[in-house]
Amino acid sequence: MLPERTLVPFGDLEAARAAVTGAGGLDGPAAAFIVEPIQGEGGVNIPPQGYLAGLREICDAAGALLIFDEVQTGIGRTGRMVACQHEGVVPDVLTLGKGLGGGFPVAAFVTTDRVAEKVALSDHGGTFVGNPLACAAANTVLKVVVDEKLPERSAELGARVLAKLRAFAQERPELVEEARGRGLLLGLALREAARAATLAERALGRGVIVNITAGRVVRLFPALNIPEDELWPALDAVLGLVAEG
Repeated sequence: MLPERTLVPFGDLEAARAAVTGAGGLDGPAAAFIVEPIQGEGGVNIPPQGYLAGLREICDAAGALLIFDEVQTGIGRTGRMVACQHEGVVPDVLTLGKGLGGGFPVAAFVTTDRVAEKVALSDHGGTFVGNPLACAAANTVLKVVVDEKLPERSAELGARVLAKLRAFAQERPELVEEARGRGLLLGLALREAARAATLAERALGRGVIVNITAGRVVRLFPALNIPEDELWPALDAVLGLVAEG
């Protein structure tokens, strides 16, 4: 990250207000506020309802840019094309990646006309920017996501998976602190980091790829078009491993 920046607790509007206005952490008002609408690597943390809208109001009042990092949450992952749509909030800048290329390396910097007009030639550029193969891959992915209604599928299927995770959490409260998520971005927060430490490796031994974030959160990030006859056995395998310890 660039110098002259500060960090604030996720989901805390008053801390964000202090940082943006210069009342805390910086020598003056902030130029921009950068945030994930839902934290991925941080442990699949969903902010309080109204958080994104509150950030929009704070940034508008201070003249700061609001930047949403949707590299993980974008392209249908949370049940909408981009996660900020859950609150109807439009940022000044939106970053996309991961799902945008369907496995091909590509990212996007999306912005408003007002911001784009301030970007001079070569301010935002690079050797491979606009790569035709990458752009063709992204166009194809977007067409498939829209045509196959994958955001809608993510919302519906994710709700059923989350219900199963929450049922497991209620059955085994000594093991699981919380099940949380939106769409097909899901997390199972275990009570003990030691239980999570070897889970990813053990799951891989059973043919299932999971990731551990924030030390003890099992993150589930299935493909948006995953067949259900693959999803449910995989989920059962993961929950079985959690129960085994």
